[in-house]
Amino acid sequence: MAGLKFHARTDVGLKRKQNEDSLLASEEYGLFVVADGVGGRKAGELASAITVNTFQAYGPGLKEAVDHYSADPNRETRNAVLQLLDEACNAASRRVYEAASSTGRQGMTTTLVAAVVGGGAAFLGHVGDSRIYLLRDGVLKQLTEDHSMINELIKSGMLASADAAQSRYRNVITRAIGLYPTVRTDTMHVELLDGDRLLLCSDGLHDMVPEPALTQMLGAKRLATGVDQLIQAALDGGGRDNVTVVVLEPDAMLEAETVAARARAMETLFLFSDLPGPARLRVGTIVSERFVGPNEVVVRQGEAGDTLFVVVQGEFGVCVNGKEINVLTAGEHFGELALVDSEPRSADIVAKGFGHLIGIDRAALQDFCLVEPALGNQLLWRLIATLGQRLRQANERLARN
Repeated sequence: MAGLKFHARTDVGLKRKQNEDSLLASEEYGLFVVADGVGGRKAGELASAITVNTFQAYGPGLKEAVDHYSADPNRETRNAVLQLLDEACNAASRRVYEAASSTGRQGMTTTLVAAVVGGGAAFLGHVGDSRIYLLRDGVLKQLTEDHSMINELIKSGMLASADAAQSRYRNVITRAIGLYPTVRTDTMHVELLDGDRLLLCSDGLHDMVPEPALTQMLGAKRLATGVDQLIQAALDGGGRDNVTVVVLEPDAMLEAETVAARARAMETLFLFSDLPGPARLRVGTIVSERFVGPNEVVVRQGEAGDTLFVVVQGEFGVCVNGKEINVLTAGEHFGELALVDSEPRSADIVAKGFGHLIGIDRAALQDFCLVEPALGNQLLWRLIATLGQRLRQANERLARN
């Protein structure tokens, strides 16, 4: 894959006798995997190896799906890659579970982070407490959310982050490959800019090295130098666990301005504004895009609709009975009622020039709520609150008149 740079290493650490981590770094398929095995007595090593081998077998199909996305980037081709990532995770979970059952190694499992890159994007899959980070313009962002007891306790307010390292629950994961024949996978899609770097790592790194040091070493001029420094820092920090690091700098094909505008729209939309970054990335699967030309009608008054639109770039006139009453600009939205009913639209929405929109349709939101009920419920409550606020405002206007 032209332009793709990467470097990968794994180390047994200072306390373990064997390395239960496995990694895959396939330039041919643009596929990278880190699996941190759990179980001891070579069981964790077997679980992680089975998982990496399963992903290797899925490599050709994943590359083909990414190539389709590259040729025609849209919600369908994007989600086809994510669905195949989820399928690979579940195939790995089934194989690990069956191997454990047949060899008397019940309980052997593995964490997983996987990235397949192409078309200016990274498609990510995640189970457990291994992590994926993004370094962009010197700022480090954690893209995955740990499936761990510690993280659940912190989110619920029952444990302070500062006390996590001393907690007796620090090694308890709540989701793993092989625990059951099927697994719920977090999948997400990240658009890439020139100079972006992705870090895939086991907890042997992120438990030992603080984020400021991760940021500094990940930004090393040479990837190999940065990886070596990260491994050494984990060892210097105590090396309590196996440590695996994959750093990659993929191709970027998108304009920074467009990517930034789309990210701002996602961050400020009322449905997503209070979500943490990893959750917002997962919700991105329901979002579609639309590019329009001057005077193009996006919504027609009197016609039923099923899509909420958010303005990413451009200006859009709001016209009632042919008269423009408002102009919508970047960050503003229209059509939220279409997510809950099929009543006719109350206005025309017309592009005043070239414009860019993201859309969320009712069926996609409903499907997401079934797949991720906890996160879906947050979105629905935000929608209810916004509609309730609109109703109160309408009642206040009526009262004043």
